[in-house]
Amino acid sequence: MMAQEFAIFHFLKSSRRASPVLWWSSVAMLFGMVICFALSFVDARLIAGASVWEKPAKFFLSLIVQALTVAWAISLLPKPARGIKTATWIFAFAAWFELFYMIFRASRGEASHFNQSSHFAIVMYALMGVGAVSLTGTSAFIGWRLWRQRGADILREATSLGLMLGAVLGTIAGGYLSSHTSHWIGGDMNDASGLGFFHWSTTGGDLRVAHFIGLHATQAMPLAALSGSRVVVYAVALLCIGAMAATFVMAAMGIPFLRA
Repeated sequence: MMAQEFAIFHFLKSSRRASPVLWWSSVAMLFGMVICFALSFVDARLIAGASVWEKPAKFFLSLIVQALTVAWAISLLPKPARGIKTATWIFAFAAWFELFYMIFRASRGEASHFNQSSHFAIVMYALMGVGAVSLTGTSAFIGWRLWRQRGADILREATSLGLMLGAVLGTIAGGYLSSHTSHWIGGDMNDASGLGFFHWSTTGGDLRVAHFIGLHATQAMPLAALSGSRVVVYAVALLCIGAMAATFVMAAMGIPFLRA
């Protein structure tokens, strides 16, 4: 237990030292997440059966995890690499752009994603797509710079692979998802009957599952490196690819990840 606490402390300390921009963004996002979750208990408005504040709250959480992972990955670089600071600023700007727009829409009781209600909504949704690609693109860039420095270090190798793999898989799933009018394919098309915290559909296909698995390969890979085995690392990479592909096909066929 003490070793785990020390590891978490070391992770946070390394993230803060490596990228103050991403660290303080994460701290601010934590407050934003708490506020949004609190609002979900006092604001009765719903979108597709879920609180209007759930989506921004969950995006806050997801971006905190991603920002801290990226910051920690930067700490593994043996020396400051060219373009890294610029990449962190792009990441932070893109993240806050997405969050502010989602908060704006939530405050009006309106959807931020798949919103085609006006020219403004269409343009902003397209810009959110640009922001999403900026997030995955900067993660992939940092992963590539770390990959060049991997040497014989399995942790650097796994972390860099995770950043690049998560960016590619997340972008593929996200791009396909955004080309549709919703993330549901068949079923109830309502989050009220979805799976627990995630609200993934239990009655039809849901493209969010593949997108989630693809993006969070970023975190799965460095965790796999704790095994000390490259065989395990690359097995987990193949597992992430396979799981993302399987859930993607299931969703496209209208099959739920878990049926109610």
